Amino acid sequence: MNMLKALFQLLLVFCIQASSANDWPKFDLTRTDQLKALNAQAIDISHDPVYSSAKKYQAYALADILSQLSITGDQDAADWVIVFTARDGYKVAMSYKDALSEPGFIAFKDLAAGSDNWQPFQFGKKTITPEPYYLVWPKAGLDKWQYPWPFQLTSIALEPASSYYGKAAPANIKNADVKKGFVLFSRYCIRCHSVNLAGGSVGPELNIPKNISEYFQENELSGFIRNASTYRAGTQMPSFENLLSVHDTQLIIDYLKQKKLEKDP
Repeated sequence: MNMLKALFQLLLVFCIQASSANDWPKFDLTRTDQLKALNAQAIDISHDPVYSSAKKYQAYALADILSQLSITGDQDAADWVIVFTARDGYKVAMSYKDALSEPGFIAFKDLAAGSDNWQPFQFGKKTITPEPYYLVWPKAGLDKWQYPWPFQLTSIALEPASSYYGKAAPANIKNADVKKGFVLFSRYCIRCHSVNLAGGSVGPELNIPKNISEYFQENELSGFIRNASTYRAGTQMPSFENLLSVHDTQLIIDYLKQKKLEKDP
């Protein structure tokens, strides 16, 4: 649970340099005319990470919402992300492919809360609720980095990954390993680290003025990514040994080495 709280705190401070979601297909959760087309259903969550308990919600299927958003142009669907925006402007993205791979739901009522709609929970020093909308995943055991649980949502948008991640996105997307590495980096790393100053600010910038591959031996970098605590005592970087294989970390390194050729500024 401590690691989960830390993850949520990291998510709050993550700020991505992205273009306005208004430029891309968007579903506005505050518009009742858009919500009328959706069918609500009761769903069971065996272990909600926010409440640390089983929950039952009234919710809309995420797939039904995404079916109303169309990918523009001739881009591959795999190159797009789903952008969830909270009422305070905070954004979190996940790959379009991942969003369709598991049944996610947009909850709007906690069925145990009675007329209040939601039960409060402690978030840092504040007591809040997930209202108005909360992304949940009924399947137990899903990777919370890959399948996030953002709350207080007001809109859901489609956007090309290259636009959303800005200067962190690789220009060379024809290289399959670089492309796969970027997907992994954007899932596990960019919330804390920036590339070309695009990304999070909790951890160090990884590309300018020097790319991390220019001062970190490649064979050691793989181990560092998987478990930084074996290299640095007291690091805040979580272990990814159970989430990233050695091959996965090599793909991330391939992406980082490509960005060495794409420094900006």
